[in-house]
Amino acid sequence: MVSSTPARSQLDTSHSYFLQPSSVSGGPPVGLLLRGVNLSSTSKFPTLPNSLSQYQDLTGVSRSDRDQKRQILAGQQSHLGEEEVGFYTEAEQGGRDGWFVGRPFPLEEADVHLRRLKAWGFTTIRFLVVWEALEHAGPGKYDEGYIDYTISILRKCREHGMRVFISPHQDVFSRFTSGSGAPYWVLEALGLNPKRIHQTGSAVVHQCWATQGYGGEEGIQRNVVIWNTNLHRLAARHLFTMFWASDKFAPKCKIDGISASDWIQNHFIAAYGHLADRLRDAGDILDECLIGWDSMNEPSEGFIGIPDLNQCPPAQSFKKGPSPTPLQGFILANGQQVSDVEMADFTSTGQKSKGTISITPPEGKGVWLTRPEARDAESKWGYKWDDEWDFWDENGQGGCIWAGHGVWEPKSGSILRNQYFKPPGKTEIDFIDEFWRVHYTRCIKRIRQSHPNAISFINPPVFEEPPDLSEDVKGGRIALSSHFYDGLTLLNKRELLSDAVGLQRGLTNILSAIKLGEKSIKSTLRGQLGELKSDAHKSEGMAGHALIGEIGTPWDMKSTKLLGLAKGKADRKDYKEPAKAMDQVMNACDGHNALSYTLWVYEPLSTHRYGDGWNGEDLSLISYDEVPTEGPEKDDDLLILNPPDLQSLITLGSRGISSWCRPYPIESVSKIDKFSFDMKDGEFNLQIVIQGLDDHKVWNFDSGSNQLNEDIKGASRDRSEGIITGYTKIYIPYVHYLSQADTSPSLSKDTGSIAATNKSRIIGEPSEDNEEWVKGNGPARNDIEVLQISEGSLEVKGQWGWWTYELGEKGERIGKLRIKPWKG
Repeated sequence: MVSSTPARSQLDTSHSYFLQPSSVSGGPPVGLLLRGVNLSSTSKFPTLPNSLSQYQDLTGVSRSDRDQKRQILAGQQSHLGEEEVGFYTEAEQGGRDGWFVGRPFPLEEADVHLRRLKAWGFTTIRFLVVWEALEHAGPGKYDEGYIDYTISILRKCREHGMRVFISPHQDVFSRFTSGSGAPYWVLEALGLNPKRIHQTGSAVVHQCWATQGYGGEEGIQRNVVIWNTNLHRLAARHLFTMFWASDKFAPKCKIDGISASDWIQNHFIAAYGHLADRLRDAGDILDECLIGWDSMNEPSEGFIGIPDLNQCPPAQSFKKGPSPTPLQGFILANGQQVSDVEMADFTSTGQKSKGTISITPPEGKGVWLTRPEARDAESKWGYKWDDEWDFWDENGQGGCIWAGHGVWEPKSGSILRNQYFKPPGKTEIDFIDEFWRVHYTRCIKRIRQSHPNAISFINPPVFEEPPDLSEDVKGGRIALSSHFYDGLTLLNKRELLSDAVGLQRGLTNILSAIKLGEKSIKSTLRGQLGELKSDAHKSEGMAGHALIGEIGTPWDMKSTKLLGLAKGKADRKDYKEPAKAMDQVMNACDGHNALSYTLWVYEPLSTHRYGDGWNGEDLSLISYDEVPTEGPEKDDDLLILNPPDLQSLITLGSRGISSWCRPYPIESVSKIDKFSFDMKDGEFNLQIVIQGLDDHKVWNFDSGSNQLNEDIKGASRDRSEGIITGYTKIYIPYVHYLSQADTSPSLSKDTGSIAATNKSRIIGEPSEDNEEWVKGNGPARNDIEVLQISEGSLEVKGQWGWWTYELGEKGERIGKLRIKPWKG
């Protein structure tokens, strides 16, 4: 049997797979599919304030008390704002030491969570680190306690054989615009008073909406909170524009003598650079465990490229809730009322307008810092605005940066320079080329000062094509990490698919983008993911491989009728509808696409009522709320952190597990041509291309270095006489293939493997540690019917199968394997 211990060698990315060198002298490299999860939603915000420390202890309480405490631990009570937890006060004081220690979970819980992920067949973690966690205390002041904690968690990941890449995570720029990412002081440095963002309609802030609705004096009449619409509101547009391009669009705004964008980016890059330094100095994390770094999560353009500031731009294709135009956003941010803000909705038949509403900022106060507030912020945080940054009236009020640059006129409420962010000329502004790529290049060069072998995972704006990158930037260590969600499914909480990729790229229109019916949905999903994968091959500037950095479906999805046009209620009993949707998404990642991915998300503190603890999203694969709250199983929630057997470890708290805990080829010396899995009957089909050593083409010759190929050919010529064996390792989950028969030791004789000419049943051997599915019932085994094995033999141990076959010297042939659960 081939060793199940993952090789910790440096991975190569200059081909169509992630490759690790062979552990056998003269053998071909091993192609990997990296599949895993994101850790985690609660990483986006701090741990409990000192005033709520009593919630840390879950011992000696009833189930209802434990559930209540977990909700507080996760920060999931959406009404917990300033009065309850000092949402603004703690942040404007710089937080506290170790503010994010315990995110994504306490260190003492790490082993059981990582054991569970490994038992689910996952090998890879996208580890979220928000800027605020590193530098919340002020410019250049790093939270070393949080970094110490992160080092300890990564060491745990290494012990469990997990590969990790870090996501410098943000959503909608900051927690204070109902996202995550930038610290409080960054918003003040860029001219905003975070406490007035919600009331001016500049964002719908999660911690405010329960009491204030959508903002303004009238907002409480309509409680609408949709976090992703905040990308199209004033606060996020302003902050992103200043981050990327203040030197071009706000040249009067300088901090400490340099452009605001340079000043902010310098701090962002230095913070993650400091983290990289600390991880390097730890001595046992880089490459062994930490394989790379993602670029900034889901970056947004801000105002850049908007062709008409009087209208919502074409890119704002999904509108839901209050949808102010850019001009209306300017007016509201200045503290002035707007009486005709569109109230929008996006339904199964497309974009709808539900009339208009009025928004009035309380007391006429705008979102911009007043002159006294600006001076206080400078003194507190230790930076200095240059003299030109002076847009206030004689009373120190106003302060709108964009009015100060002549974009609009507050008295008349009109735009003066309609195409300010997309000036006419021979060449249009290309956000990715002119701004994003420059920032990315600076980031990865700084990271590689500390982590020279880091794989750079490229995460461009959602559904956008990545740019060409020079060889010195790529360094032979790069991979695409696009994200995929269906916007209609997320917004409407029901299975109703749109061709979101085609819509974003102008390949289809809004009417033809909406897909109805299972056959159309499956085809569209696979096509969209294939399009994203193809981005890695479209130019010489990218790598040959793609990993989907985020993908998933909501578990609070409503049942659907009439091809998705009508919706029912969410069913928390069997998750039939969301599991079906997840299965379709996972199938789209399989087939010829054969994609690596990290699912969104693993968040044990997710609850039915509050979701994953962040803006009502509900995508976690696990939740304590899946354990009954009454009856004999009501205390089984305690077993999630202390499982007595594999059944408890793997299934307890899981949601729709049969849809995403599925077989796949985890590694192979042959090309993975295609594979599929039928969730209903458990049939798994795998087709590979087996190549002789002299013709081995696991990687793509045209996409990078051929050094590995030359090494293999040399080894092939020098090897001693004998049969050279190749293998494909397959994850075969107990969830689908667990033996239901007597698994006593006497049954194990002559079982565990099968050759192409042998019997059709395999009762697998137990894993090396003889773990039990149910405590006291003997070791767990898989029970498999082999429907087809074209050559070689299949051996099964635990949840892993090794299909071995001869490689030979030359030639190429198709290998096929089909299995299903043994039914007798």
